[in-house]
Amino acid sequence: MSAYIKLKQIFREASLSSDIAGILHWDMSTMMPANSRNQRAEQLAYLSKLSHDKVSTNEVRDLIFEAKNEDLNENDLRNLSEIEREYKLASSVPSDLVEKISRTSAKCEGEWQEARKNSDFNLIKKSLDELIKLVKEESNILGKVFAVSPYEALVNKFEPGSNTKLIANIFNDLQQFLTPLIDTIIEKQKSQKILPIQNKISESLQKDIAKYIMKIIGFDFKRGRLDKSIHPFCGGSTNDVRITTRYNEDNPFSSLDGVMHETGHALYEQNLPEKWSHQPVGKSRGMAMHESQSLMIEMQITRSQSFKKFLSTILKDKFNIVDNAYKSENLYLLGTRVEKSYIRVESDEVTYPLHIILRFNLERKIFNNEISVKDIPEAWNEEYKRLFDKKVDNNTNGCLQDVHWYAGLFGYFPTYSLGALTAAQFASQLRFDQPDLDLNIQKGNFNELIKWLKINIHEKASFFSTNEVLEQVTNSSLNAKYFKNYINNRYL
Repeated sequence: MSAYIKLKQIFREASLSSDIAGILHWDMSTMMPANSRNQRAEQLAYLSKLSHDKVSTNEVRDLIFEAKNEDLNENDLRNLSEIEREYKLASSVPSDLVEKISRTSAKCEGEWQEARKNSDFNLIKKSLDELIKLVKEESNILGKVFAVSPYEALVNKFEPGSNTKLIANIFNDLQQFLTPLIDTIIEKQKSQKILPIQNKISESLQKDIAKYIMKIIGFDFKRGRLDKSIHPFCGGSTNDVRITTRYNEDNPFSSLDGVMHETGHALYEQNLPEKWSHQPVGKSRGMAMHESQSLMIEMQITRSQSFKKFLSTILKDKFNIVDNAYKSENLYLLGTRVEKSYIRVESDEVTYPLHIILRFNLERKIFNNEISVKDIPEAWNEEYKRLFDKKVDNNTNGCLQDVHWYAGLFGYFPTYSLGALTAAQFASQLRFDQPDLDLNIQKGNFNELIKWLKINIHEKASFFSTNEVLEQVTNSSLNAKYFKNYINNRYL
């Protein structure tokens, strides 16, 4: 057996253990009994260690060296390159640290649910402090190995090849563009006559509507499902993609928007090349690309006028919801309403980047040791006031609103706005390639759209970098002008 074939088998086994962890994590967030958390934390820690130990051995190092001298085709060479990158990441961090981070994050995430419910940061402070110390230990190790800052090392875990100085420059440019624009748009929208949603839609009916639309767009329910959780997410495993949402009867479209966002993630996962399942090159290409796919569906497609026409029709014809508030023009105005909200996942696409900039700025301060854990609520409130000119009323609407930090996911947030910029750039090319796109969406025909995404993005998996895919599809590296043009055209 060749060295490369041995490597493929090792990484397949590591991927399978990660898949098992994915299902256990989904269960933990949806239906696991409350008092089972400590045992689940142990299970997840064990699987993290198992997967880590598989790919970080000296044997893997030696096999990579041997495989480089074998006669491999271009696709196998790209897979070998990804194998080497994953080995370098894994072998740099001791397995006992990986296990500790997994165990502590599972425990911390459970305590976060209680802290968020009670708006009490003190309930989570001790566990978060412990978790951040462990993640700092990891970031310091990775920073030295990859010759980058500790925080940049964390961002690179989620988006390979990222440069935090470049991200900071992009975000500063976005902030300068958006800050005056937000007030202009809010002032302009004051003259719009919008009918509020008064006839509530029950949770069960919201779910039926969401599942109906997911299926039409292309989600395969034979390889996935929709459930309920405190914080919406897309998870699960290979060929078993689980997405969740939370419901609000006073605002039924916040749930639908969340489902559409996660459906974008799920379509990417379901359309990855089956031939390369369980190989590093067959995985999605970083979280900026993943977020571009969720925001492509949620923002670019389902908040468009053409989609609202489609939505209004099915609400009336399929679900017997007849109300002037659910007419397409009103749905569009509701869906493009700009407000300075507290909650990131319920915010509009114009103010959304400021929510990410806030978290990015705080994460850098945490990992530059400029603020400690006890300072987080106050630092959050100060940064929110600076960006939104509005005071945070409680910690549930502030530093406790997101699960990410309490799950140990530091460095993840920047990918959301990088994804928004990438989505706008892809959408610009998509509309050029498909002049009938809006007409098809209005009719509920999403086949050509999904086919375009599959060919241009999904099936490319990790064979290319994010920028290489952008160059191939749009003839340009990442450029904020597409997002700016899109915001101006939709809102001004």
